[in-house]
Amino acid sequence: MPRWVVYTDLDGTLLDHYDYGWQAAVPALTALAVRDVPVVPVTSKTLAEMQVLRTRLAPNTPFVVENGGAVAVPTGYFGADRGTAVAGGLYVERLGPGYADIVDVLIALRAEGFAFTGFADMDATAVAACTGLVQADAERARQRLCSEPLLWQGSDEALAEFRVRLANHGLTTRRGGRFLHVMGQCDKGDALRRLQAHFGGETAPISLALGDSPNDFDMLVAADRGVLVARPDGSHAAPPDPPGLVHAPGIGPAGWNAAVLDWLAEIFDNGND
Repeated sequence: MPRWVVYTDLDGTLLDHYDYGWQAAVPALTALAVRDVPVVPVTSKTLAEMQVLRTRLAPNTPFVVENGGAVAVPTGYFGADRGTAVAGGLYVERLGPGYADIVDVLIALRAEGFAFTGFADMDATAVAACTGLVQADAERARQRLCSEPLLWQGSDEALAEFRVRLANHGLTTRRGGRFLHVMGQCDKGDALRRLQAHFGGETAPISLALGDSPNDFDMLVAADRGVLVARPDGSHAAPPDPPGLVHAPGIGPAGWNAAVLDWLAEIFDNGND
């Protein structure tokens, strides 16, 4: 088992908010690879999206999809496999209810007058238009397991009532960079803790987590160190972030790179090898 592990949000954090590139983070990614520190993506992306992206970013590590709704682990990574086998040599553990159940609740709430548009209401062309994804990636973004991204079209007062109604069905929301995500009573922090337990419980590796949005806060506070990278306008996520988080000196992958290199310097300047 590794001595250290990095958990990271993708969009707006390791991946640029506009073009989804990560070139600015290559020095830190290289330094982590040389030291055998695994990078575990923790993302709002779907399993289908990550099946493609992981081959370039983190081909041999676990990852978390749909904001903590499910954990995917390469076969044999932790010894005994848990969950359901899927293509790509992975086992998936779902932490919340399934997609069809979530959509059924949303259909019922829309019939009561709540105004929103979800991915289930859009074709791939519409998803591409509102996300900036190319068509093929938009198709993968619609292949969901356990959460539904919404464009909210009602008032703040209606949103508060909407959340109450969702809670009555065992569902909650997470605010991402672009969407309101409806999912079960689980989050990125729950997924991090699940993986840390798989890594070894009390002997789990020291963890660094990085994100840029309020839906990352649960993950950031669950890690040994949580880092908030700056958003495209140079600000950090509002509402005010929890105490103890580090603010990275840079936007997106550039801030990610600086924060990770600082963390590695601390570790190895203290005599670790």
